[in-house]
Amino acid sequence: MSGIIGVMNIGQTGIEANEAALKTAGHNLSNVNTPGYSRERVMLEQHVPDMGHPGMMGAGVDAARIRRVVNHFLENQSTRQKTTLGFWESSRISLGEIDSYYFHAQSEGLSRDLSRFFNHWETVANHPADRAARATLITYGHNLGQDFHQMTALYAESRNRLGHQIEDQVTKINARIARIAVLNHSILAARGRGEDPNTFLDERARIAGEVSRLTNAHFFHDKDGSLNLHIGGQAAFSEQEVGHMAAIFDPVHDRYRITFAPPSHSGPPIDITDRVKGGVLGGYIDVRDHKIKSMQHHLDLLAFQVANSVNSIHSRGYGLSGQTGVNFFKPTVEVVRTAGEGSGGVVANVEDASAVLPKILVESDAAGVRVYSAKDHLLIGSGVVKDGVATITAGGYALRVMAPKKGSESYTVSGGTHVAGTALHLDVTNLSADDVAVADSPVSPGSNEGDNANAHQIFYLSQKHLRFPGEDEPASIYEYYASGVAKIGAWARQARLNDKAQVAISQSLETQRLAVSGVSIANESAKIIRFEKAYQASANLIQMVNRLLDTLVRLPNSG
Repeated sequence: MSGIIGVMNIGQTGIEANEAALKTAGHNLSNVNTPGYSRERVMLEQHVPDMGHPGMMGAGVDAARIRRVVNHFLENQSTRQKTTLGFWESSRISLGEIDSYYFHAQSEGLSRDLSRFFNHWETVANHPADRAARATLITYGHNLGQDFHQMTALYAESRNRLGHQIEDQVTKINARIARIAVLNHSILAARGRGEDPNTFLDERARIAGEVSRLTNAHFFHDKDGSLNLHIGGQAAFSEQEVGHMAAIFDPVHDRYRITFAPPSHSGPPIDITDRVKGGVLGGYIDVRDHKIKSMQHHLDLLAFQVANSVNSIHSRGYGLSGQTGVNFFKPTVEVVRTAGEGSGGVVANVEDASAVLPKILVESDAAGVRVYSAKDHLLIGSGVVKDGVATITAGGYALRVMAPKKGSESYTVSGGTHVAGTALHLDVTNLSADDVAVADSPVSPGSNEGDNANAHQIFYLSQKHLRFPGEDEPASIYEYYASGVAKIGAWARQARLNDKAQVAISQSLETQRLAVSGVSIANESAKIIRFEKAYQASANLIQMVNRLLDTLVRLPNSG
């Protein structure tokens, strides 16, 4: 519009545009501490000019749009990096608790009681007839069993707590997936109305970062501005439906399975457990179902070796009253009599874990003992009975056989490969101080009471390199325990270092993001002053036009 009214319209456009700029600057300042907020900027453009004499005339200014100031490359980098950050954060917290327990256990608990137990065998060897020393040894054996039980309980408690954490993370992921789907619709609807959905875009970017921190998701932007999300290689949502993740405990394999039902999927949910490698969820799964499970197996192997190694020597020794064939710890091997009157007996323990058979058959009579493989009934060992007993190693088992007084007896021996649960059930058998087998030859009152050879063998057992089931290299009991401590320590240290590094990377990316998208109080305050002056100038222009119009109105009528 030309003429004096056109000048007034220019002032009006200036007021409207600078009012929008003032509101935007104020909005920026009010959100200076809002997490994930991206600074907004009013894009001012010249109004369509008027055409006429003496030529193209300016027609003011328009607030064309309010743009979200963001570097999409940095935003995507920050989102992806949160997956690694979440993994090491959850790993650090979970492993730190167990590592802390092991640290304190160096001076008390399992480490201390292992030393006490084996060292006290030397004390008993030096005083073989001292019943008080023998009773103390039994107490130390009980304490050792309690330490194994306590460690097992710690692992079980940690895994149970992590199981709840896994379920909680899955719940959070589902809620955020659904929210992103809603925001996609809101963003597309706003753009369809010609609006800039900056608030929705900020919220979607923030929630996408949260999902990335929780699990290793993949994000893709469509040309229409919607955000596609894939989890475990599956689309998380469609235009009409949202997929669903679930954490299901598998009691057969003692682990959690993560399943995902994609939208419009008619079949059963897809198992994506092996694809969940990152984020808080991936860290919890890794610690619960791999690392702690590995440490529990390590603990079971240690208890298995302690029980069988001590029992193998103890069962062939003699107590103060001359009894033999007595286990110190509850055996891990099962012995069942299948034939005979039961006047004899068999005590079996694992001697060589690398060669142990699942099941063997033992036949005994007054003349000797024969051992067969249960699978093909081949003879794998035999021995001569002397003074009513025989000691045989066959099929990976150490057998102490008490021959029957008459006839023959048959037994099955099995369970030599069963390691799981040993730490939970390790305990001393119901033996008395007199039953502790210190001697390696028969003892009777006043005869051979100073024999301590068997006790010395058990004492030196702690220093002997043993073959642990499934391990490539032999190790002493102390070395094997120390290797477990070192392993959990290395895991915890790696988690701490990686978490620290990822926090630094995350802070660096956030600093770079804030340099682009963050709100500067000084800059926004300066803009407010500038926009205020521009607003006042536009208002002054309107006042000036108003005075000119008054002048025109007061002009005398020329007619």
